[in-house]
Amino acid sequence: MNTNELLSQLRKFVLIKSGLRNIDPAHCKTISELVFKETKNYVSETTVKRFFGFAQTLHKFSLFTLNSLSQYVGYTDWESFCKDKKSQTEDINDVWSDLKIRCQAVTDVSLIAKKNNSGVPFEATANRSFLYSDFDYFLKNDYQFTTISAQPGQGKSILLAHLVEHFFYSENAVYKKDIVLLINSGTINDIIQNNLSLKDWFLKEFKFAGVSELITYFKKNPKECKGRFVLIIDGIDLFLSKSKYFKIFTDFLFSLRECDFVKIVLGLRVNNWVNMQPAISGSAFLTKSWYKGLFFDDDKDTNVPLLNKEEILYTLTRIEGKPIKGDDIHPDLIKQFRTPFWLQIYYKLKQENNTIRLNNYLLCLELINYFLENRVFLSKNSTEKIFILKEISNTVSKGNLLTHRVPKERILNSITSYAEAYQELIYSGVIIEEKRLTTSIPTEIIRFLNDDIYTYFLFLQLTEKFNFKPDKAFFEEILNIYSGQQELRKLMLNWSIRFCINRNEIQALKQIFKLPFSNEEKNSAFDFICNVALFELEKPDSNFNGQTIDIHFIDIMVMGRIISKNYKEAIKKISEKVFNEDIQIMLHVIECGICVIDMDKNALNENMNTLKRHSKKLQELFPINPYDLILYLSNTINNKPNNIKTLDEKIVKLCEKVDKSDPHKNDDITSAEIIVYRFVIIVLFTNKNYEECANFLSAILKKYPNLFYLRSSIFSSLLIIFTAQTCIKLEKFKQAQRLIQYLDTLLNASSTYFTPYIKCAYILAKANFLNHTKNYDKALGEINKGLAMAGENEIQIIEIAFRLLKIDVLKRSKDTENINQNIKDLLKFVQVNKLSLPDFANVNSIDFDHTFNILKSYKSGM
Repeated sequence: MNTNELLSQLRKFVLIKSGLRNIDPAHCKTISELVFKETKNYVSETTVKRFFGFAQTLHKFSLFTLNSLSQYVGYTDWESFCKDKKSQTEDINDVWSDLKIRCQAVTDVSLIAKKNNSGVPFEATANRSFLYSDFDYFLKNDYQFTTISAQPGQGKSILLAHLVEHFFYSENAVYKKDIVLLINSGTINDIIQNNLSLKDWFLKEFKFAGVSELITYFKKNPKECKGRFVLIIDGIDLFLSKSKYFKIFTDFLFSLRECDFVKIVLGLRVNNWVNMQPAISGSAFLTKSWYKGLFFDDDKDTNVPLLNKEEILYTLTRIEGKPIKGDDIHPDLIKQFRTPFWLQIYYKLKQENNTIRLNNYLLCLELINYFLENRVFLSKNSTEKIFILKEISNTVSKGNLLTHRVPKERILNSITSYAEAYQELIYSGVIIEEKRLTTSIPTEIIRFLNDDIYTYFLFLQLTEKFNFKPDKAFFEEILNIYSGQQELRKLMLNWSIRFCINRNEIQALKQIFKLPFSNEEKNSAFDFICNVALFELEKPDSNFNGQTIDIHFIDIMVMGRIISKNYKEAIKKISEKVFNEDIQIMLHVIECGICVIDMDKNALNENMNTLKRHSKKLQELFPINPYDLILYLSNTINNKPNNIKTLDEKIVKLCEKVDKSDPHKNDDITSAEIIVYRFVIIVLFTNKNYEECANFLSAILKKYPNLFYLRSSIFSSLLIIFTAQTCIKLEKFKQAQRLIQYLDTLLNASSTYFTPYIKCAYILAKANFLNHTKNYDKALGEINKGLAMAGENEIQIIEIAFRLLKIDVLKRSKDTENINQNIKDLLKFVQVNKLSLPDFANVNSIDFDHTFNILKSYKSGM
C-alpha cells in the first residue's frame, strides 16, 4: 500500500474510534480533545482539519501527528500501523484486486472531502434517486462517457457522492466488484504541487502509465478484467478555465480507445460543458460514446434538475431535527431552496443565528446578504467585484426579472480590466456565464445566480445615490421608477425596510405609508417591518435594540394593523426588551388593546398589572389615563360590574378639551392620542352612550378637520366606521349611508391603507345599516361575506359580531330552524375558542338587546 492508501486507512480508523460515520469541521475540535485524552499528545484542531481535508495541506504531516493518531487507534506508532495494513494486502497477487485497493484509497479520500464540503451534513442531503436509473442505464450500455453538467450550487458534487455510495460502496451496492476511481480538485492540486504529470501520478499510484495503458493491459489480458473501471472526475472547472489544462484534458479524452469495461463520468459546470461540446461534436468516437442522459435540458445545458419540494423538505427536516412540512416554509424560500446551494447557506446562517424562522420571508434576504457578504464584500478584490456587479445590474433592463442577463460584450472592458475579480465571481457562483444558442449568431451572456442578487445591487446603487440616507425622496424614487413593475417594487421595498431597521432609521419607514404605494404593498410592508424588527432585536450587535427603540417605532405600530400574528408578537417581545420606560408603557397599553380585541383575559390582566404600577406616568403620557378605559373593557369582557359614572366624567372633560382645541394638521396627531381615542370610542359604544360618542367623534374632527382624508393610517378609516355605526344607533340613516358610500370609495382606492380588520369592520357597518333599513337579503349577503373574511383572518370579535347580527336578521324571516342553528353555531364558536360575549360585540338594534342578554346568560351557564 502507498502512503495515500495508508493515510486513508488511518482516517477511517480515527473516525471509527471517535464514533463518527461522517465528519464536519465542528468535529475536529472534539477529535483533537479525544486524541489528547487518549494519548496525552496534543494534535491541534487545525492539524486535524488538514488531516481530514478541511484545510489546504501544503506539506506532509509530521511524524508526531501520524504517531499520535496511530496511538489513538490502538497502535504503538505510525510504523506499526503501516506494517499491519501492508501485511493485510501481501496475499493479493492479481492485478485487478491490487488496482481496486489502490483506487479505493484515492476514492475514499475524495469521497470524504466531498462529504466534508457539502455545506450541510451529508446524511441530510437528498440522494436524487430518480437519477439512479439513468446512471444505471449508462453503466449497462455501450456508452463510454457521460457528464453531470450543472450550474454552481446545483448539487453536482453531492450527487456524484451519492452515486458512488449507492452503486459501489453501500452495503447493498449492486456493483461492488467494479472499480471506481473518484478524482477531486484536491487530487489534481496535489499532483500540480508535487510537480507531477498526470501520467507520472497515475504510474506512481496505480502502476499504469495512464488510463490508455490500463485499457491496453486488460484488453490483452481479458481474463484478469473482473468488472468495470469507472473513472469519475469532478471539481476541475477552475483548471479547465485555463487553456493549457483544457487542452490536456481534451487530449486525454481523444486518447482513449473504445472498450466495454471503462466508463468515464465528468462533473462539469455548464460553461465548461458548453466549451467542450465542439470538441465532442468534432469527434465521431466521442459523439457515439457520449451519453447525455434522460434529464438533459438542451436549453440550459444541464442534466441536474433543481430540487423538488419533497427533496427540500427531506433536507430541512434533517437540518432542523424535526418534521418540516410545506406549510412551515415561506413560498419564496421553497423557490430559493430549489437550488441546493441556498440550503448550505441556510445551514451556516442557522449556526450563527438560530432565531430566524423558515416561514419568514426575511430569511430570503438574509441568505442573500450572508452569501454576498462572504463571497464579495469580505473577499479578495472586493472593490473590483462590486464594481463589476453594479455594472451588470445597470446594464440589465430595469425590472426585467425574466431575462436579467446581459451580453458579455457589453461589459467586456470591465472583464478585461478586472480579469481576476471576474473569474472569482464566476467560480464562486455569484454570476453565471451562458451561451445563447437560439440567436442567429451564438452569443455569450452573463446573469446573476438569482433575482434577489440582481435587486440587491439595484438597491445598493439606490442607497449610494441618496448617500445612504433614506428619506421621502428615496422612497419616491422606488415608487416612481418601478411604478409598472409591482414584483420588483415589492423587492426594493423589502430591501429598504431591512436597510432602515438595520441602521435604526425607523422614522424613514413612515414614508411607505404616507406615499401612494398600494394597500397590498403597505400591508406587506407593515408585516415585514414587524418581522425585521423581531429579527434585529435578537441580534447582539444590532443598531435596533432595547436602548434605541423610540417613539418613531410606536408611531408606525399605531399606523397599521390592529390585529395580526406578526403585530402581536412584535409588540409583546419588544415591550419585554425596550429600555425606555415611556416607550415600554405605551407598548403595554397597545398590547392591552390587542387583548381586548382578542378577548384574551389572561394576557389582559398581566398587562394591566404592569400598568397599575405606572399611574402617574400614564397620566403624563396620555390625554386621559388609559388604565381606567382598559379596566372598564376588562370588566365588560369578564362580565363584572363597572363604575361608569366617574369614567363618564373624565371622558366628558377630555371631550370638552379636545373640542376647544384650535384646528391642527393631520401630521400633528400623536400616537398617544390615537391610542386613547380608540379606547374612548369603544368604551362609549359599549356603554351605549351614543350621543356622547357622536360628540367625541365631532370633537376629534374639530381638532383635526381633515382627519377623514388621512390615507397613511388606518385610524381615519376606523373613525369613519365608528361614526357610521353611531349614526345607525342614533337612526341618522342618511348620514350613515353617505359615510358607508364614502368608505366604499375610500377602501377601493389603490392608495388607501386599510387592513383585513378595517375591511371586516366596514362590511359589518354596511350589513348593520342594511339590517336597520330592512334590506334583509342584502344584509345577509354582506354578513356571509364578512364571516368568511373574519374567519380567514382569525378576527374573532368581528366574527362574533357578524354571528349576532345574522341571528338578528334571521329573526325577521321567522325561519325558526335556521335561527336555532345559527344560535347553536354561535354558542359553539365561543365555547370552542373559550371566549365571552362582550357588549361591544353587539351592534344590533335595541330590540335585540334582550336576545343578546339571554345568549350571554346561556353562555355563562354552560
